[in-house]
Amino acid sequence: MRPLISYEVAQFPEDILVRRSRTGFTLIELLIVVAIIGILAAIAVPNFMNARIRAKISRVQADQKQYAQALELYFLDNGAYPWTDALPYDNTILENRWVPLTTPVAYMNAVPQDPFGDPTKKVSTSTVYETYRTYDSWIAKPGMSHFGWLERVGEFIGVDPKQLRYAFASQGPDLKPWAETGGALLYDASNGLVSLGDIYRAGPGQMGGVYK
Repeated sequence: MRPLISYEVAQFPEDILVRRSRTGFTLIELLIVVAIIGILAAIAVPNFMNARIRAKISRVQADQKQYAQALELYFLDNGAYPWTDALPYDNTILENRWVPLTTPVAYMNAVPQDPFGDPTKKVSTSTVYETYRTYDSWIAKPGMSHFGWLERVGEFIGVDPKQLRYAFASQGPDLKPWAETGGALLYDASNGLVSLGDIYRAGPGQMGGVYK
């Protein structure tokens, strides 16, 4: 007696092979997918990087406002700012310039770190201009009208430098301190998000505000 095998059952293995062959991607299709992913990445990555830079700029501005307030509180308690050359240690190490604001009275919690600085550096020195870790800072001596750097800052922000008692700066998105770029340059985002220049704040008080 002959076995009963239907036509549909006999064709079943072949149908599976056909369906499997239709579910795969061709090389052209894969290349198109890769190209689309590349285009999306080319659009998304720069936008992400620019958003990070803008976030760092906002942090610098917030930090500088906080440090200006700390200096004003120090002035109220001591009748003078902790001028740079009065420090009892080498003030070419920029971190040392912030110590009077952290001890013995904590006008700020810790020595600040520039978001655009190099966190791998142990200290920042004003004699090595490649990059700093902290913010640059200058505080004028009582009776001294200004330092040379304060004079340059005053010129940039349109304020009489003789009225300035302090100024501090972030390296800015170009990741270079002012000395590396040949002098104090004011960062301006209209010149390009990553352009030469530092982000400054000068005082006393709100004099000149925040400059970008």
